[in-house]
Amino acid sequence: MEIRRFVVSPFQANCYVYFNPLQEHRPAVLIDPGDLDLQPVFDFLDEQKLTLQAVYCTHGHIDHVSGVDVVRSRYSVPVYIHRADADTVWKALPQTAKRVYGHEIPSLAAPDGYFKEGDQLDFAGETFTVMETPGHSPGSVLFIGKELVFTGDTLFAGSIGRTDLDFANPLDMQTSLRKLLVLRDEFKLYPGHMGATTMEMERESNPFLLRLQ
Repeated sequence: MEIRRFVVSPFQANCYVYFNPLQEHRPAVLIDPGDLDLQPVFDFLDEQKLTLQAVYCTHGHIDHVSGVDVVRSRYSVPVYIHRADADTVWKALPQTAKRVYGHEIPSLAAPDGYFKEGDQLDFAGETFTVMETPGHSPGSVLFIGKELVFTGDTLFAGSIGRTDLDFANPLDMQTSLRKLLVLRDEFKLYPGHMGATTMEMERESNPFLLRLQ
């Protein structure tokens, strides 16, 4: 399995292509397509002859979902998100984008499906488990594989996602961060912003986790 990271949008968000180059049809999934201009992502998918199977969103903020309809239009694949975000930040996206960021973003079509705690997702032939981590948004989640975790905006290298945004909840974030402490040290973490890290590094140096131990 391989991962290709693209930094998209003015918010410098991470959009990931997770794919299996050895399997027939070269299956791939897209995580957090957070911009209307995703041409570099599309060029990579097409040049590598990858078969896109689905779009999985770690949460519903503008810099993680604004390109979902562009992807659906081009590849006709389903988009999944947690229902708690579909009912809040997803629906409020156009108004929030204009009010907070001065961006004009069209309304998004409804998600094609929803996931919840413990769901098993197919990532190009590998199974990932959904962990609910509300706080940064009501429906924030992690995708946990055998050796790596996509953490969205719940946990970054040395920091965590903001809890002063619409629909955010600082108390929920504290509960979610405590849940993360069960993750194995050797897990490599791929966050929604900035570079990759490890659970060991965050457990030993992230101030938001240190205060919980």
